[in-house]
Amino acid sequence: MDIQEYFLKLNSESQVVFTRSTSEKEKLGTLHHLSSCIYEFSGCVLDPQERGILETVSAQLESATFNLALGLYRPAFSSLRLALEMGLAAVYFSANRMELNEWLDGRVDIRWARLVDEENGVLSNRFAQAFFGEMSDEVKDYRSRATSVYRRLSEYVHGNSETWLSGVKLSYKDDLFETYCSYYKSVSEVILFVAICRYAKSFDQAALESLQFVPEEFSHISKIRNLFGQS
Repeated sequence: MDIQEYFLKLNSESQVVFTRSTSEKEKLGTLHHLSSCIYEFSGCVLDPQERGILETVSAQLESATFNLALGLYRPAFSSLRLALEMGLAAVYFSANRMELNEWLDGRVDIRWARLVDEENGVLSNRFAQAFFGEMSDEVKDYRSRATSVYRRLSEYVHGNSETWLSGVKLSYKDDLFETYCSYYKSVSEVILFVAICRYAKSFDQAALESLQFVPEEFSHISKIRNLFGQS
């Protein structure tokens, strides 16, 4: 088989997966809605650099799901982990401007341990108290969610042996599709929660009114509902 024939075969297999994946319209619609929520939220962030990173996070989530639709499951999970890292980093850098500029210049890397540090990270009591004190009771739970989903996504990045059990041939895999959807929802919720903690108290009334999906997505947290004018 020559190289052109080889890649045509891969493309044909991938298109079969794509057709099957896109039949899950409701599930894919939910994922797209969540990435759109992050994009819409970013539009209310005044700083252009911070807003730009959050916009990139939304695009990264869409890229991850496109990989999923094509049956490229390992790249999908890897891209999802990157979106989680960048989402938390955007908020971390907003409070650490020198590190933001160093990262933009390529002089420092995003360090996951620093992002979720229990004392000083974006899911610490200190961070919540600084920007949205009422969220102090919630950050521990979201830090646990963040570290849990990051660890599971890392299994696909680092190539843990169990992540190869389904084989390497391009084919639709319902279990991986469902797992991805579950992880995606956790990732997007953590990113939105951190962004709310950092920015929501600084938004004017017009911005709060434009983000009414926030109290809907976080209806289980009364203090978020109250801030957005819902009881």
